Amino acid sequence: MGIIKKGINGPFKGKAGSVIGSSWKKISYIKGLQLKKSAKRKPSPEQAIQQQRFKLLNDFLRPLSQILEISLKPLLTKTTGVNAAFSLNYDHAFLVDGEHTSLNYKAMQFSHGSLCTAGAEKAWRENDQVTVTWHTKTYGMGGEMDDVAYALVYCPETDRFFGSTAEQIRQDGMATVDLSGNNGTELHTWLFFVDKRQKRASPTVYIPLSSSKP
Repeated sequence: MGIIKKGINGPFKGKAGSVIGSSWKKISYIKGLQLKKSAKRKPSPEQAIQQQRFKLLNDFLRPLSQILEISLKPLLTKTTGVNAAFSLNYDHAFLVDGEHTSLNYKAMQFSHGSLCTAGAEKAWRENDQVTVTWHTKTYGMGGEMDDVAYALVYCPETDRFFGSTAEQIRQDGMATVDLSGNNGTELHTWLFFVDKRQKRASPTVYIPLSSSKP
């Protein structure tokens, strides 16, 4: 219990509720009690899995933040591009093998909207370059000739994304992705379109990568 020596507003010694009164060199002090740190509870197996999945997907999407602000713009009324992509992908983003969880690259969506995809998408690697091609005659069917093409390549071994080296449009039918400086061999490729006004986007298409030109 605290001892008040100089009236109700004066200094005191001892404990009073959540504070302690003391003095040093005739100077009175009041300080709060130090809260006891409770031992950090170990997460349950289910919580550990959820935490692992959250980090895995969030770390994967974060490098694409600027692109996602464009390709997911209709979903961004109250959130960021990365958060929108997280919500869009979470339910189908993982492959589980026993206790091992990995990303389901084939199911990833980096865009969302009513623009049509191109069809006949192909991709192959030659040296330090990936070439992506698509059908050019899909404009007027939920798309326009000048829709901007976004070709993305990801290497899990180096944890790096690569994008098309120049702005290509739907009518071009081809985009190239420079892989200079990347030593990984496992690559994943996607393609989607965004209109010139950045109001609409197409779904994302995963393209299996060939080792040579088809």
